Amino acid sequence: MDSFTLKPARMTLGPSEQLRIVEDCNELRSNTRIVADGEAYCILNELQRYAGLAFPYPDEASLVVALRGFYASSYYRELQKNYTKFGEYTGFVQSADGSDLIYLYNAFNTTMPTSLAQDPPLIATYHDPWKAAVDARCKAGAGSVSCVMTNFGPPGAVRSGGIFYWMGTLRELGFQANLNILQALGVSYGVLVFVTQNWIVPFFAITSTGATITMVLAVIFSMGFKFDANAAILIVVAVGLSVDYAVHLAHFYNEQPGKRKEKSQMALHGVGLSVWGGALTTGGAAVPLCFAQHFLFFEEAGFFILLVAVFGLFFSLCMLMPLLMICGPEETTGDLANYANYLGPCVRCVKKVLGMGDGARAATRNSGKGIDMKTTDKMAANTNVA
Repeated sequence: MDSFTLKPARMTLGPSEQLRIVEDCNELRSNTRIVADGEAYCILNELQRYAGLAFPYPDEASLVVALRGFYASSYYRELQKNYTKFGEYTGFVQSADGSDLIYLYNAFNTTMPTSLAQDPPLIATYHDPWKAAVDARCKAGAGSVSCVMTNFGPPGAVRSGGIFYWMGTLRELGFQANLNILQALGVSYGVLVFVTQNWIVPFFAITSTGATITMVLAVIFSMGFKFDANAAILIVVAVGLSVDYAVHLAHFYNEQPGKRKEKSQMALHGVGLSVWGGALTTGGAAVPLCFAQHFLFFEEAGFFILLVAVFGLFFSLCMLMPLLMICGPEETTGDLANYANYLGPCVRCVKKVLGMGDGARAATRNSGKGIDMKTTDKMAANTNVA
């Protein structure tokens, strides 16, 4: 892994900064938890041994001259001879005209396996102790030298597969995937509330969808699939697919008259067969993808889609419908029209603040109590008949 020591454009590496960089390397090298056998490659530490009392140098220009001389010395050639790829593990990068240092870079042996999978829990064993140690040193040296940990080295520097680099990416993907699940469920709930004009039925539908996603992810990861960019994409797709099964039953339930049991029976009678058919066709179409072993994305997508169909059907019939039978809303319970008296003044206030006129919308008002959707539907139906 390569650990940079960066120098901002406004900062020059004077004597105190040079000593700080040497101290950073010594401090990290002595940490047996993160560095094996003190094996480290630090360009300024070697320059200090070579230059003796001449180090540190009075200014950055003198340091650049000293580094050039150091690279041309027999001492540096001996280091390259004794240590494999020494020049790639540690060094410095100059500006185009050679008058300024852009950054210095050091390397440390972490004993991290080269075959380590890009799996955050595995990488964290090596990444987190390093991050804590480097952050502590960078914080302690704030204002003198700017530094950051990376194993994505400069041109020509050794790279260890970008494991630490991917660690940050995978953690961000994980965070965004979880955030996307919550956002997708929230948007789905909002759409269902708008369509059904009821806030209780969509709540049960989204609960069923959440259970579906939870079980799909549990089975996928227990099968050996790792969380990566493919999984992050498919998780969002899975939310959209899983909503489909619950939304039909929930919407049909909400449109039926009668008590909970009758409404549930009519929902199953009306769209139950369609939900079954949708699950069978979607799951059946995903089966061939499950055998695409040489195309990991297709294989993983196949299992995602198949499991969404299986668990979406299961939770819709065995969780959503029992919930609706036990505590589903009856008659106008949960209908948004019940809250028109409370929402009406707020809506009128917002319109007044925004300067929005009533215009043609006045025809659809129900005595200032909001919009009566049933009346509006009847008006539209009468218009169509005419």
